[in-house]
Amino acid sequence: MPHVNESPGELKFSDEIQALHGELSAAAVAFLKFAERTPEVFARHRFHKFEASPLMYYELHRWPLLIDSRRDRELEEVSVKLCRLVKRGPRLLLDGDPRRIADYYGVSQERARVAAEVLANTEDARGALSRGDFIDSADGLKCLEVNMMAGLGGWETGLKAQVVMDQPVLQRFTEEQGLRIQLQDTLRAFLSHVVEDVRRTVAWEGECNLAVLFPDNELPEAAGREMATLLLNSTLSELLAAEGAKGEVLIGTYSEVKDAEGHCFTMRGRRLHAVQEHDARDRLEVVGPDFDARVRAALAARTLCLYNGPAQELLDDKLNIALLSENEASPALTPEERELIRRHIPWTRRVRATQTTRDGASVWLPDELTASKREGLVLKAGRAYGGKSVLIGRAMTAEDWDAAIQEALEHGGWIVQERVEPRPYHFLRDDGAVGAHILIWGAFVFGERYGGTMVRLNPTGQGKDVVNATQGALMCALVVVE
Repeated sequence: MPHVNESPGELKFSDEIQALHGELSAAAVAFLKFAERTPEVFARHRFHKFEASPLMYYELHRWPLLIDSRRDRELEEVSVKLCRLVKRGPRLLLDGDPRRIADYYGVSQERARVAAEVLANTEDARGALSRGDFIDSADGLKCLEVNMMAGLGGWETGLKAQVVMDQPVLQRFTEEQGLRIQLQDTLRAFLSHVVEDVRRTVAWEGECNLAVLFPDNELPEAAGREMATLLLNSTLSELLAAEGAKGEVLIGTYSEVKDAEGHCFTMRGRRLHAVQEHDARDRLEVVGPDFDARVRAALAARTLCLYNGPAQELLDDKLNIALLSENEASPALTPEERELIRRHIPWTRRVRATQTTRDGASVWLPDELTASKREGLVLKAGRAYGGKSVLIGRAMTAEDWDAAIQEALEHGGWIVQERVEPRPYHFLRDDGAVGAHILIWGAFVFGERYGGTMVRLNPTGQGKDVVNATQGALMCALVVVE
């Protein structure tokens, strides 16, 4: 599909491009036609107030991504089902056996044992927070990874959409088309989940206090904490007031959490009902063994909801996508689960010297990873994040690819994944032209609750195949329209 490079006034979107955007919504096509005749759509500006906020660290694209309720339901259904399956994976496909789990994930047997116990005690981490990253391909949505950690980025979905749609030119477009706008609110979905989880798990006392915890030496700056606290508490107060309940969000450090009778916790004099470990990828090192033992006792006593806790040791690892892909035909899965994997997970394997399957044939995996085949492959470190250690085969020399594969074979913890070709949705570029972009759809799931979708994008062909906000990708406001 060709790029569109005309300047405003000369721009005409092809029937092919309009048909592609039409799969998002009728409004998406209407916006393309609106852009063809409206120079203001191409105005160069930034959302300075939004981007200057201490809570933000990325730039926001000035065009929205307009989807209809049908596409929104598809994102919800696929993301919730895959998240559920990832959480079930260690117990379903590795029998919850600490030895098999330790071997698969490359963790100690003690960590594997603790994680397996927590999964068993919490209905396979039923309340866990996650975001699945998808590419929309010609064969449908493909899940590249599931980030199963509490400190997920991109939760400002409602704020982004409101800021973008408040542009006068987009208000004009909305009025002309008579559109009904639905702004997804990931923050509200998260706090609704917390309240629901506390009511289900902890003896309900008409109160719900949530602590968002950081290591003592990594507490965010005061301005950011103050703004986040205001946002969180205004929403939580609304949710609890509807039930005649009360509660508060407290942002602080692990050292502020004190013990109370009956395996309960307090912070600043308030009983804690839920704790979010904001950034605990190397969890035991972050929280310390003492805190870990205390919260595990609270979980066992059902006095606390913990996000995401010891289960994160296993669940926040790209190896989970390999676990599902490798076991696509497992009799432990239902026919629906096998079909879910087949349709939505690209071929993914742990990088090992082993026999495996590809396209229905038995193959020696190292033979599938040679430099001559790198164009269709992506190499990823299982526990890296922020786009780090994501190696795109077609962007590497043969020598560098072979060296990376050799290192992955020697050290373990890496996956290789079939490269997914994204559908080339067209957006405005920094140079003022319009062209195809790579979109990553990040669908939030809190427990069993869909939390909306954040979208990152980069122009196609500008050397940025890794689409990540920390590496310069722009955020795009997703708006549901009817």
